[in-house]
Amino acid sequence: MDDLSGRHFAWLWRGLLLLFVPVLVAMRLIDGGLQTSSTAHGIVSFEFCAFSASCAAQLQDWGVRGQQLAMLSLGLDYLFIVLYVGLLWLALMGVAALQSGKWQPLTRLVAHLALLAGLADALENYALIQLLLSQSFDPFALLAALCASLKFALLAFSFSWLLVGAGQAWRSKPRRR
Repeated sequence: MDDLSGRHFAWLWRGLLLLFVPVLVAMRLIDGGLQTSSTAHGIVSFEFCAFSASCAAQLQDWGVRGQQLAMLSLGLDYLFIVLYVGLLWLALMGVAALQSGKWQPLTRLVAHLALLAGLADALENYALIQLLLSQSFDPFALLAALCASLKFALLAFSFSWLLVGAGQAWRSKPRRR
């Protein structure tokens, strides 16, 4: 894995995972307060409100308390981005180190696409925060929805590649008898 020795890799993985779990739990708890009739999927519904022209209805359903929870969720999500992107990048780079020659560069490329997903998520959060602060939906709602679409597409691809790559590396591992 280029610059990461096995010991550093394991230390970094454990550290990120140790932080990831409580942040994930906190995000889920906050998201519970964001689920209404117009935001059945909490903050994720809000990310895509431009596609259903429901941004105003969602903000109204949330009221002041819900909008404050949304701001808290978006702020905490910046930490969450670092954690999930770091874990996914490390996992993909770890799998790449176990793969045969032709698959290694592709898996490393996918690891870097995961970084791009994090960038899309950060930009999406910025747009949603601006939407909440200004209560103006143009251009922030559309920017958030497009960034969320890119983020989820890249994450789905990266996780799928990780599973396939891990399976391939496991199958090609020499067995002890």
